[in-house]
Amino acid sequence: MDHPARKKLPEPPEFEGMSQYRPPLCFELVGQTFELVMDDGYEYELNFLNRTTLTYGRADEEKKEYAYDCLKPEDVTYFVNFEKTGATPRTGVTFVLDMEQSLVTSNICSVGVNPKYPKMPVYKIVFGAIRREDGTVPTIRHGYTRDLVGKAIHWRYGRLGVVHVYSSERYYRLTIVKEDFLNSEPDDPEAFRERQRRDEMRLYEEPGDYIKIKDGIYIFNANEEMACRERGQGNNLFFLMNLNRMHDVGRSFGHNGEGQPENYTYGAFGEYYDASDLLARKSTEYVR
Repeated sequence: MDHPARKKLPEPPEFEGMSQYRPPLCFELVGQTFELVMDDGYEYELNFLNRTTLTYGRADEEKKEYAYDCLKPEDVTYFVNFEKTGATPRTGVTFVLDMEQSLVTSNICSVGVNPKYPKMPVYKIVFGAIRREDGTVPTIRHGYTRDLVGKAIHWRYGRLGVVHVYSSERYYRLTIVKEDFLNSEPDDPEAFRERQRRDEMRLYEEPGDYIKIKDGIYIFNANEEMACRERGQGNNLFFLMNLNRMHDVGRSFGHNGEGQPENYTYGAFGEYYDASDLLARKSTEYVR
């Protein structure tokens, strides 16, 4: 008996990428309002109206509504991501809200501002604090760190896997181990051999930032600038890592392989990885 033709599933309204590997969303902030005193010289108000919508804007201006995701990789640290709908240039906003210390770090990322590479993300990291209930504002801040330099973590997204090598305080390197590649494309061994040959000739490396939130909790920010120069589009990848539990959450903002806009959240579990061979190789992308 012939099987009926399979019905093609409808395309999702937005590119979903690896969001299937995202942990459950967190709704603990619903109903709360935060006054953010940022080091760019402005104060902002962030109000979580419900499970899907927040309002955001400068304290002295009208606030606008945006759809958001909130993730929680650590007991009192939250990862909040949204896009400023209708903004020109297209702009995404991500906050790491550190309730234990009343601190905040933001990533304001835009595309369409680089005249030569209009699909290359341009980001700005801004530190700040959350005004406490008594009206006081902490004077300390999250800050850049060298704690991760020389380390590598094998992050797993379901059957997919990737190794992030934190090679220096300003760059990271990337590799895919053999078993992960075969898991993702088990029927194409020739593609794997070709990738091996390519990777032996060239090192994949991009700019990166490392920010310490507190012991064991870090931000890793990576910008796909070399990738964008090669293929015309790239992403800004922003991770909040809990290395006490070897778990992270993050978001990808920019354009996918087909050049379509993307902005989605995800999560992974990891384990430390011996990347001494990769760390020993000379950079093929940057002079340093």
